[in-house]
Amino acid sequence: MRLRSTFAFLVCGGTIILTGCDVDVSGADRAPAETVAQTASAIKGGYTDTSDTATVGIVEDTGGGSVGLCSGSLLAPNMVLTARHCVSDTLNEVQGGIDCSVTKPGPPKAPTSFYVTTLGTFPMSAKGYHFVSEVLIVPSDNKLFCGNDQAILILSDLIDPSEAVPMIPRVDTVLDKGEIYSAVGFGGTDGSGNNAGTRRRLDNLAVNCAEDQCKGVSQYVKVTEWIGDTGICEGDSGGPALDMQNRVVGVTSRGGPNCTQPIYGAIHGWGQWIMDSAVHAAEVGGYDPPAWATGFPTDPEYNQPIGGACDDTCATGLCLADECTRLCTDAAYCPDGYDCVAFNDSQSACQKQAPPPPKKKKTVVTEGCSMSGSGRDPTNPVPWFWGGAMVVGLGARALRRRRRDR
Repeated sequence: MRLRSTFAFLVCGGTIILTGCDVDVSGADRAPAETVAQTASAIKGGYTDTSDTATVGIVEDTGGGSVGLCSGSLLAPNMVLTARHCVSDTLNEVQGGIDCSVTKPGPPKAPTSFYVTTLGTFPMSAKGYHFVSEVLIVPSDNKLFCGNDQAILILSDLIDPSEAVPMIPRVDTVLDKGEIYSAVGFGGTDGSGNNAGTRRRLDNLAVNCAEDQCKGVSQYVKVTEWIGDTGICEGDSGGPALDMQNRVVGVTSRGGPNCTQPIYGAIHGWGQWIMDSAVHAAEVGGYDPPAWATGFPTDPEYNQPIGGACDDTCATGLCLADECTRLCTDAAYCPDGYDCVAFNDSQSACQKQAPPPPKKKKTVVTEGCSMSGSGRDPTNPVPWFWGGAMVVGLGARALRRRRRDR
């Protein structure tokens, strides 16, 4: 779960100050505050991660000179996925832990309580944070903690791609037992939460079981969850599990003692809610929703850029008509100017449409005269014009006959 820290957290006129001790608003320093609480969930044995900037840090101003620290996943310019217990209190804990039969989440805290950073460590000033305007929770009739431990923060501004590029959540396919994944978060390096506040990553972890596969394995995991490997401790709550294509497949929820037996909220299990929330975030932010939010497959095979030479720079290694391309289906449609065409018995790919033939200038020859570019279509004559010309012609011929007869 989230880590409670002894950092002081002040918000005054929009200014955020994080310090190592409690600070009086009047300016008189007090003694360092005691840790409010510590509950499970940090990357034990991981390495410092400076590249996964879409794995964000979340600060909650809990009051009293302490803050709650969590992790999250940037899925759209103003949308962060995290754990439900990162945005609300946890009620009915049993011996300091989660009992799936009685533990419940409390109501979500006010959006103004939360601040999000894309930096690799929690910054000490407001410059490195984004403010939150909405907190969304899963629409479950079951009010218990287990199986419902996901939430979304809608930011007050849009994070520029130069700062962090949103990740793709794997909303359309379930995980399989044995799949390899990575865990990323801002938690500590041991069960006590030491060294929390820096982004770390641990690779080459294996899925124990996922969703329906976990039935009968443990009474402490629900169908919208999955069991992971190891390495999750204090402060990693809400952070992502990433598959081998770097898609988000899980939200860190809870685990056993000493950073063991992590349980994740399944992205696929709450996929439709995540998609609907992304559409809402796009409406709030004034941009088009990401393709995955409207049913486009999340598999990278269908999301690579099209165009360019068929050489080592072609990410898919797939070429049609001497151009780098990607797979397509009815759902994974091609961009404008391309058709989805079959290239083997089971797959189709995007192929550039042939340019239309150049339009030829129409020329009509009538009785030795050439007529073109007149503004009228000679093959579709206007009756009154051509009829009049015909009458004039017939009249001239009749006049010549009369003259010869004379």
